[in-house]
Amino acid sequence: MEYSVQRLILDFSVVPVVIASIIGVVRFRRLDQALRYLTVLTLCALAVEIVARTLLAHGKPNLFLAPIDTTIEFTLLALVYRRTLRPAALSRYMPAIVGAFVLGSLLTYSPRLDTAEFSPIQRFIESLLVLTFVLLFFYREITRKVVLARLEREPLLWVSTGLLLYFSGNILIFLSSNYVLHLSHTLSLNVWTIHALLYIFLNILYSVALCINPRRHV
Repeated sequence: MEYSVQRLILDFSVVPVVIASIIGVVRFRRLDQALRYLTVLTLCALAVEIVARTLLAHGKPNLFLAPIDTTIEFTLLALVYRRTLRPAALSRYMPAIVGAFVLGSLLTYSPRLDTAEFSPIQRFIESLLVLTFVLLFFYREITRKVVLARLEREPLLWVSTGLLLYFSGNILIFLSSNYVLHLSHTLSLNVWTIHALLYIFLNILYSVALCINPRRHV
């Protein structure tokens, strides 16, 4: 019973990605540039999910997709926050940050097909950088001098909240995943079920951000 519930959660985790992708495509013309980048992110995530699940269904290894997925995810999130944080100093350095991350990912990429492990370093670095973007966004909102009408109408508030919970919750999972796998397959399955729940929540908040109209300043 416990395993079936875990499997249900893992299988269901793709559904919010599908929903967010559909919303983004339908509303694409009405979205600002940052949310268009987010839509592309959800579509890329969906494509990776489809390929990964297809390989798994045929008994083929799919962990070689993880570094590719991480590189695409970080690049698009960096573009989202470069647009959002402009004209902050960090936005000017964003191309260099993305370039360094992509170059490092390429140099360390090793698509092994004979292992159930993956390198957590890339994910850990991505987590730290994205959390930095998110915290800078919240700092800007807290220190903003302009009076804002209906803060909940700010799409990036929902995106940032989802990313804050997702990456702060997953940073230890990424670092300990290989160690936990050696301890117990059941424990590893429990850990990745937690990851799936965080991923579901993240994509639900993506969907909310893509649905709402931006706030207005008063």
